[in-house]
Amino acid sequence: MINKRTWNGALLVMLWALVETVGMSALPVYGQDDAPTSPSSPSTSQSSQETHLRDFSPLPEEPEEFDDREVKAYYDWRNDLFFREFDMSGDGVVNYMTARRTYKVWLDEFGTPVVVTVGAPLFYWLDRNGNGEFETGKGEMWSDPDEDGITGNEKTYDTSHLEQQPSRIPRWSAPVP
Repeated sequence: MINKRTWNGALLVMLWALVETVGMSALPVYGQDDAPTSPSSPSTSQSSQETHLRDFSPLPEEPEEFDDREVKAYYDWRNDLFFREFDMSGDGVVNYMTARRTYKVWLDEFGTPVVVTVGAPLFYWLDRNGNGEFETGKGEMWSDPDEDGITGNEKTYDTSHLEQQPSRIPRWSAPVP
C-alpha cells in the first residue's frame, strides 16, 4: 500500500519529468509537505486546484455563444466547418477564430442555415503579431485532433507550403498534327 509521503514523492518526480521534457518552468512545483492532498482538502488553494496544462497554452478560451466579442459566425459548406471570429482585445479587429466540424446542417423556413456542430473546435487561429492576418507559417494556427477544448494538447498547424507559388511551372504546348 502506498502511503501519502510516497505518493507525493512520486507526483513530484512525475511533475519534474514533465517540466524537464516540456520546458514548463512556470509549472508550480510542490514540496513533500505542502503538496495538495485532495481536491476537497480545505488547505488546497483555489488557484492550485485550477492549474491545468491549458494555463500554459497560448490560446485563450473560446467565448460562449452570444458573447459580445463575437464579430461573425458562419458555415462554410465547402469545408463543412462552422467558423467563429472574435475581437478579443476590443479594438475592432478580428484576432481570434475557431472552426468546428459540423454534425448536421439544414435550412430553416426562411432559408437560413441551421448548424449543429461538434462540441469543441478542430482548428484555432490567433493573430499573435497583431497585423490583422492569420499566418499559419508564423505559428498562428493550431489543430486539436481530439476536439476536447483547450487542454494543452493542441499542435501548431502549418499550411504555409500550400500558400506559396509553385517553384516550377510546367510548360506545355499543343501537339502539332
